Amino acid sequence: MAALIIGWDPGQPGWTGVYAADVETVRRTGVVRQEWQVPGDPALVEGLDVWLLAVGARPAQHGLIGHGTLAAIRSPTCSEAGSVEIDVDLDLLLPRGDQVPCADVAGRLPDLRTGEPPVRFIDGPAELAVRMLWAEANPPDRASLDPLPGALPASAVRRVPVNGFERDQDLRRVAMAHRGSVCHACGLDPEQVYGIEGPAVMQVHHITPHAHLEAGYEVDPLVDLIPLCPTCHVVAHSRWPEPYGVEDIRTMLRGAGFLRGSVLTPEQLESEAAAARILGT
Repeated sequence: MAALIIGWDPGQPGWTGVYAADVETVRRTGVVRQEWQVPGDPALVEGLDVWLLAVGARPAQHGLIGHGTLAAIRSPTCSEAGSVEIDVDLDLLLPRGDQVPCADVAGRLPDLRTGEPPVRFIDGPAELAVRMLWAEANPPDRASLDPLPGALPASAVRRVPVNGFERDQDLRRVAMAHRGSVCHACGLDPEQVYGIEGPAVMQVHHITPHAHLEAGYEVDPLVDLIPLCPTCHVVAHSRWPEPYGVEDIRTMLRGAGFLRGSVLTPEQLESEAAAARILGT
Protein backbone atom coordinates (compact mmCIF):
# COMPACT_ATOMS: atom_id res chain seq x y z
CA MET A 1 0.00 0.00 0.00
CA ALA A 2 1.09 3.58 -0.69
CA ALA A 3 0.54 6.73 1.33
CA LEU A 4 1.28 10.44 1.08
CA ILE A 5 3.03 12.47 3.78
CA ILE A 6 2.25 16.20 3.67
CA GLY A 7 4.30 18.63 5.70
CA TRP A 8 2.31 21.42 7.32
CA ASP A 9 3.88 24.50 8.85
CA PRO A 10 1.42 25.95 11.40
CA GLY A 11 3.27 29.26 11.19
CA GLN A 12 2.43 29.70 7.52
CA PRO A 13 -0.91 30.41 5.82
CA GLY A 14 -2.63 27.54 4.13
CA TRP A 15 -4.95 25.98 6.69
CA THR A 16 -8.57 26.84 6.01
CA GLY A 17 -10.24 27.77 9.29
CA VAL A 18 -8.94 27.33 12.83
CA TYR A 19 -6.99 24.17 13.59
CA ALA A 20 -8.22 23.78 17.18
CA ALA A 21 -11.83 24.11 16.01
CA ASP A 22 -11.22 21.48 13.33
CA VAL A 23 -9.85 19.09 15.95
CA GLU A 24 -13.19 19.34 17.75
CA THR A 25 -15.14 19.06 14.48
CA VAL A 26 -13.40 15.79 13.64
CA ARG A 27 -14.08 14.50 17.14
CA ARG A 28 -17.79 15.27 16.81
CA THR A 29 -18.49 14.53 13.14
CA GLY A 30 -15.66 12.24 12.09
CA VAL A 31 -14.16 14.28 9.24
CA VAL A 32 -13.07 17.72 8.09
CA ARG A 33 -11.90 18.62 4.58
CA GLN A 34 -8.79 20.63 3.74
CA GLU A 35 -7.23 21.64 0.42
CA TRP A 36 -3.55 21.13 -0.38
CA GLN A 37 -1.26 21.88 -3.28
CA VAL A 38 1.13 19.02 -4.05
CA PRO A 39 3.36 17.97 -6.94
CA GLY A 40 1.50 16.04 -9.61
CA ASP A 41 2.28 12.34 -9.57
CA PRO A 42 0.72 9.23 -11.12
CA ALA A 43 0.60 7.74 -7.61
CA LEU A 44 -2.05 10.29 -6.62
CA VAL A 45 -5.32 8.37 -6.55
CA GLU A 46 -8.53 8.92 -4.64
CA GLY A 47 -8.65 6.93 -1.43
CA LEU A 48 -4.90 7.23 -0.81
CA ASP A 49 -3.87 7.42 2.85
CA VAL A 50 -2.60 10.89 3.77
CA TRP A 51 -0.47 11.68 6.81
CA LEU A 52 -0.12 15.21 8.16
CA LEU A 53 3.34 16.04 9.50
CA ALA A 54 3.71 19.23 11.54
CA VAL A 55 6.96 21.04 10.66
CA GLY A 56 8.18 24.64 10.82
CA ALA A 57 10.21 26.89 13.08
CA ARG A 58 9.39 25.12 16.36
CA PRO A 59 11.08 21.70 16.43
CA ALA A 60 9.35 20.79 19.70
CA GLN A 61 6.02 20.81 17.83
CA HIS A 62 7.20 18.67 14.92
CA GLY A 63 5.55 15.30 14.43
CA LEU A 64 2.68 13.30 13.00
CA ILE A 65 -0.46 15.20 13.88
CA GLY A 66 -3.20 13.94 11.58
CA HIS A 67 -4.48 11.29 9.19
CA GLY A 68 -6.92 11.38 6.33
CA THR A 69 -7.64 10.13 2.83
CA LEU A 70 -7.35 11.76 -0.56
CA ALA A 71 -10.92 12.69 -1.46
CA ALA A 72 -10.50 14.45 -4.81
CA ILE A 73 -7.84 15.55 -7.29
CA ARG A 74 -8.46 18.90 -8.93
CA SER A 75 -7.06 20.38 -12.11
CA PRO A 76 -3.39 21.49 -12.18
CA THR A 77 -2.77 24.82 -10.48
CA CYS A 78 -1.58 27.93 -12.30
CA SER A 79 0.67 29.09 -9.47
CA GLU A 80 3.23 26.32 -9.78
CA ALA A 81 3.95 24.19 -12.81
CA GLY A 82 3.44 20.48 -12.26
CA SER A 83 1.33 20.96 -9.13
CA VAL A 84 -2.21 19.84 -8.50
CA GLU A 85 -4.75 20.75 -5.85
CA ILE A 86 -6.19 17.93 -3.80
CA ASP A 87 -8.96 17.63 -1.22
CA VAL A 88 -8.08 15.64 1.88
CA ASP A 89 -10.74 14.30 4.25
CA LEU A 90 -9.02 14.33 7.65
CA ASP A 91 -10.53 11.74 10.00
CA LEU A 92 -8.23 12.23 12.98
CA LEU A 93 -6.45 15.38 14.13
CA LEU A 94 -4.41 15.50 17.32
CA PRO A 95 -4.37 18.65 19.47
CA ARG A 96 -1.20 20.70 19.19
CA GLY A 97 1.31 19.24 21.61
CA ASP A 98 -0.09 15.69 21.33
CA GLN A 99 1.60 14.90 18.02
CA VAL A 100 3.75 11.80 17.59
CA PRO A 101 7.26 13.29 18.04
CA CYS A 102 9.52 13.50 15.03
CA ALA A 103 12.17 11.62 16.99
CA ASP A 104 9.85 8.61 16.96
CA VAL A 105 9.01 9.13 13.29
CA ALA A 106 12.71 9.38 12.42
CA GLY A 107 13.26 6.07 14.18
CA ARG A 108 10.97 4.45 11.61
CA LEU A 109 11.82 6.74 8.65
CA PRO A 110 15.40 7.92 9.23
CA ASP A 111 15.66 9.68 5.86
CA LEU A 112 12.57 11.86 6.36
CA ARG A 113 13.44 15.56 6.40
CA THR A 114 11.36 17.73 8.70
CA GLY A 115 13.20 21.03 8.36
CA GLU A 116 10.93 22.16 5.55
CA PRO A 117 7.42 21.16 4.47
CA PRO A 118 7.89 17.88 2.59
CA VAL A 119 5.51 16.08 0.29
CA ARG A 120 6.54 12.50 0.03
CA PHE A 121 5.13 9.19 -1.11
CA ILE A 122 5.86 6.10 0.95
CA ASP A 123 4.93 2.47 0.39
CA GLY A 124 5.81 -1.01 1.50
CA PRO A 125 7.71 -1.27 4.80
CA ALA A 126 7.86 2.52 5.23
CA GLU A 127 4.09 2.88 4.95
CA LEU A 128 3.54 0.02 7.38
CA ALA A 129 6.06 1.51 9.83
CA VAL A 130 4.25 4.86 9.92
CA ARG A 131 0.88 3.19 10.33
CA MET A 132 2.11 1.01 13.20
CA LEU A 133 3.77 3.97 14.93
CA TRP A 134 0.50 5.92 14.70
CA ALA A 135 -1.54 3.02 16.07
CA GLU A 136 0.85 2.47 18.99
CA ALA A 137 0.84 6.16 19.94
CA ASN A 138 -2.95 6.63 19.75
CA PRO A 139 -4.85 3.76 21.39
CA PRO A 140 -8.61 3.87 20.74
CA ASP A 141 -11.24 4.09 23.44
CA ARG A 142 -11.46 0.93 25.52
CA ALA A 143 -13.74 -1.76 24.06
CA SER A 144 -14.21 0.26 20.87
CA LEU A 145 -15.03 -1.81 17.79
CA ASP A 146 -14.09 1.07 15.52
CA PRO A 147 -10.50 1.00 14.27
CA LEU A 148 -8.42 4.09 14.95
CA PRO A 149 -8.33 6.19 11.76
CA GLY A 150 -5.01 5.37 10.11
CA ALA A 151 -4.47 2.07 11.95
CA LEU A 152 -5.70 0.10 8.93
CA PRO A 153 -4.89 0.78 5.28
CA ALA A 154 -7.57 2.74 3.43
CA SER A 155 -8.49 -0.35 1.37
CA ALA A 156 -9.51 -2.15 4.58
CA VAL A 157 -11.78 0.63 5.86
CA ARG A 158 -15.34 1.52 4.97
CA ARG A 159 -17.08 4.61 6.30
CA VAL A 160 -20.59 4.01 7.55
CA PRO A 161 -23.11 6.43 9.10
CA VAL A 162 -23.62 6.04 12.84
CA ASN A 163 -25.71 7.72 15.51
CA GLY A 164 -23.34 10.39 16.75
CA PHE A 165 -25.22 10.74 20.04
CA GLU A 166 -24.53 7.09 20.85
CA ARG A 167 -20.86 7.28 19.81
CA ASP A 168 -19.95 10.49 21.63
CA GLN A 169 -17.71 9.42 24.51
CA ASP A 170 -18.37 12.56 26.55
CA LEU A 171 -22.14 12.02 26.37
CA ARG A 172 -21.67 8.35 27.20
CA ARG A 173 -19.65 9.16 30.31
CA VAL A 174 -22.31 11.60 31.54
CA ALA A 175 -25.13 9.12 30.93
CA MET A 176 -23.35 6.27 32.71
CA ALA A 177 -22.32 8.47 35.62
CA HIS A 178 -26.01 9.31 36.03
CA ARG A 179 -27.58 5.89 35.40
CA GLY A 180 -24.80 3.45 36.24
CA SER A 181 -23.09 0.81 34.12
CA VAL A 182 -25.68 -1.97 34.44
CA CYS A 183 -27.70 -2.85 31.32
CA HIS A 184 -31.17 -1.38 31.79
CA ALA A 185 -32.76 -4.15 29.72
CA CYS A 186 -31.25 -7.48 30.81
CA GLY A 187 -29.57 -6.37 34.03
CA LEU A 188 -26.05 -7.44 33.03
CA ASP A 189 -23.47 -5.98 35.40
CA PRO A 190 -20.30 -6.04 33.28
CA GLU A 191 -18.01 -5.24 36.20
CA GLN A 192 -19.27 -8.25 38.12
CA VAL A 193 -18.94 -10.53 35.09
CA TYR A 194 -15.75 -9.25 33.44
CA GLY A 195 -13.98 -7.39 36.23
CA ILE A 196 -12.94 -3.79 36.60
CA GLU A 197 -12.59 -3.31 32.84
CA GLY A 198 -16.12 -4.57 32.25
CA PRO A 199 -17.99 -1.22 32.17
CA ALA A 200 -15.95 -0.24 29.11
CA VAL A 201 -18.08 -2.62 27.00
CA MET A 202 -21.33 -0.85 27.89
CA GLN A 203 -23.00 1.26 25.23
CA VAL A 204 -25.71 3.91 25.39
CA HIS A 205 -29.00 3.82 23.49
CA HIS A 206 -30.56 7.03 22.19
CA ILE A 207 -34.28 6.84 22.98
CA THR A 208 -35.57 10.12 21.51
CA PRO A 209 -38.01 9.30 18.65
CA HIS A 210 -36.81 10.24 15.17
CA ALA A 211 -39.80 12.53 14.73
CA HIS A 212 -38.42 14.77 17.48
CA LEU A 213 -34.96 15.14 15.94
CA GLU A 214 -35.61 18.50 14.38
CA ALA A 215 -33.16 21.27 13.56
CA GLY A 216 -31.78 22.69 16.77
CA TYR A 217 -32.31 19.48 18.76
CA GLU A 218 -29.74 19.05 21.52
CA VAL A 219 -29.34 15.70 23.22
CA ASP A 220 -29.70 15.56 27.00
CA PRO A 221 -27.52 12.63 28.11
CA LEU A 222 -29.32 12.46 31.47
CA VAL A 223 -32.66 11.82 29.78
CA ASP A 224 -32.07 10.68 26.20
CA LEU A 225 -29.33 8.05 26.63
CA ILE A 226 -29.85 4.69 28.37
CA PRO A 227 -27.00 2.24 29.15
CA LEU A 228 -27.42 -1.09 27.34
CA CYS A 229 -25.10 -4.04 26.89
CA PRO A 230 -23.96 -4.60 23.28
CA THR A 231 -26.38 -7.50 22.76
CA CYS A 232 -29.46 -5.62 23.95
CA HIS A 233 -28.34 -2.57 21.98
CA VAL A 234 -28.26 -4.59 18.76
CA VAL A 235 -31.71 -5.99 19.57
CA ALA A 236 -33.00 -2.45 20.15
CA HIS A 237 -31.86 -1.38 16.69
CA SER A 238 -33.18 -4.52 14.98
CA ARG A 239 -36.45 -2.64 14.40
CA TRP A 240 -36.62 0.28 11.99
CA PRO A 241 -37.38 3.16 11.83
CA GLU A 242 -38.24 3.32 15.54
CA PRO A 243 -35.97 1.08 17.64
CA TYR A 244 -37.33 -1.15 20.36
CA GLY A 245 -37.55 0.48 23.76
CA VAL A 246 -36.10 -0.88 26.97
CA GLU A 247 -39.49 -2.21 28.09
CA ASP A 248 -39.92 -3.94 24.71
CA ILE A 249 -36.65 -5.80 25.23
CA ARG A 250 -37.60 -6.73 28.79
CA THR A 251 -40.86 -8.18 27.46
CA MET A 252 -38.91 -10.24 24.92
CA LEU A 253 -36.64 -11.56 27.66
CA ARG A 254 -39.55 -12.49 29.91
CA GLY A 255 -41.25 -14.27 27.03
CA ALA A 256 -38.10 -16.31 26.44
CA GLY A 257 -37.94 -17.39 30.08
CA PHE A 258 -35.13 -15.04 31.01
CA LEU A 259 -35.03 -13.78 34.60
CA ARG A 260 -33.33 -10.49 35.42
CA GLY A 261 -30.79 -10.75 38.18
CA SER A 262 -27.10 -11.17 38.88
CA VAL A 263 -24.63 -14.01 38.43
CA LEU A 264 -23.83 -15.71 41.74
CA THR A 265 -20.20 -15.80 42.76
CA PRO A 266 -18.56 -19.08 43.87
CA GLU A 267 -18.68 -17.82 47.46
CA GLN A 268 -22.42 -17.15 47.20
CA LEU A 269 -23.04 -20.59 45.69
CA GLU A 270 -21.03 -22.20 48.51
CA SER A 271 -23.04 -20.27 51.10
CA GLU A 272 -26.31 -21.43 49.52
CA ALA A 273 -25.09 -25.03 49.54
CA ALA A 274 -24.06 -24.75 53.20
CA ALA A 275 -27.46 -23.32 54.10
CA ALA A 276 -29.16 -26.18 52.28
CA ARG A 277 -27.11 -28.73 54.23
CA ILE A 278 -27.98 -27.07 57.54
CA LEU A 279 -31.67 -27.08 56.66
CA GLY A 280 -31.46 -30.66 55.45
CA THR A 281 -32.82 -29.82 52.03
